[in-house]
Amino acid sequence: MIYVYTNGGGMGVLASDALERLGIELEDTPEDMKEKLKKVLPYFASLKNPIDTTANATEDQYVEGLRILIEDNRTEAILAILLPQLPHYTEKIVDKIKEVCKKNIFITFVIYGGFYADKIRKELEGFFPVFESPEEAAKALKFYLSKIKG
Repeated sequence: MIYVYTNGGGMGVLASDALERLGIELEDTPEDMKEKLKKVLPYFASLKNPIDTTANATEDQYVEGLRILIEDNRTEAILAILLPQLPHYTEKIVDKIKEVCKKNIFITFVIYGGFYADKIRKELEGFFPVFESPEEAAKALKFYLSKIKG
């Protein structure tokens, strides 16, 4: 499974569209995953794929949802979009993301916003491919998939 995971619905749609243009179709989130995500994300989150935690999700909710996706054996790759907004997100999100992203799956991030987002982006760049647009991240994901699938 390839997931688009976002806290900003519009960016998730842009990422999904970019992947589709590159020939990557997103499957719907399996029901058992939806049940797990329902337990940690806001009740109004969209659990289809793309998964939209919404801007009201806290950083702990965002990271916990990401962890659920990462730990599932069906997950091949995640295009994660983070629009860090105060007060829901702090600089601690960098360490929290690094902590849950230890499994060997491809994760690319789109981090968009002003000065605060730039700071988080710079801290994550040493660990993950980080882009400013969903289209760039989609191309990186396509490249990765072409290499592992031959």
